[in-house]
Amino acid sequence: MKVERIEDIDVIVKKGKSKIAIVILHGYGASYQDFAPFGEMLLQDVDPSWFFLNGICPVTMGPYETGRSWFPIDMMALEKALNNGTFSEFFKEHEPEGIEEARGRVTNFLKVLREKYDEVYLGGFSQGSMVSADIAFHNPTLVDKLFLLSSTMVAKKQWESACTKQLPFPIFQSHGTNDPVLPISGARDLIDFLKRTENEPEFIEFSGGHEVPPLVVRELENFLRGSKA
Repeated sequence: MKVERIEDIDVIVKKGKSKIAIVILHGYGASYQDFAPFGEMLLQDVDPSWFFLNGICPVTMGPYETGRSWFPIDMMALEKALNNGTFSEFFKEHEPEGIEEARGRVTNFLKVLREKYDEVYLGGFSQGSMVSADIAFHNPTLVDKLFLLSSTMVAKKQWESACTKQLPFPIFQSHGTNDPVLPISGARDLIDFLKRTENEPEFIEFSGGHEVPPLVVRELENFLRGSKA
């Protein structure tokens, strides 16, 4: 693996021999290193090229801890929404400030891959999955498969305008029933939204929190292969 600067984004790249590219966006406060182990774990016989993108915004997580994000989040307001039961409206009632820039930067990156690869799979975890969904809904021809790990409904009005018909790619979604960061209610809102637009995502609920457990890793590999266990 090596780090490259592509379309103004820092990327960990693991080149494979097949004509498949897999792009992963990490969650809020993390970095492109978080999911890099996937490149050594999944689809070894398929040998795709992996691209782990670093968030475009720096984030201070503590006195000595920094990370990256795709767009700013008011964490105090989010915590308040979680505590007073208004989380379901927090992300979906408006388009988050900064998500449009993230969409544009990653979309340009995907256009570069489209010229080199026959298939492009896009996905992410938490905030990275929100941006992945936003990009795929607005640019469906750039994506062949979409996977959303611990995601939620965002920008309901804008997404409804973008998804006026069935999307041309399959969708995988997973979520923990005890997720304290992004409650399962937001994931179920997203599932309901997709079904209303004639999409049938593969949805894995698991007993756990804000995480990607071994069960999800196995089912994600099956999804990326186009097979079921």
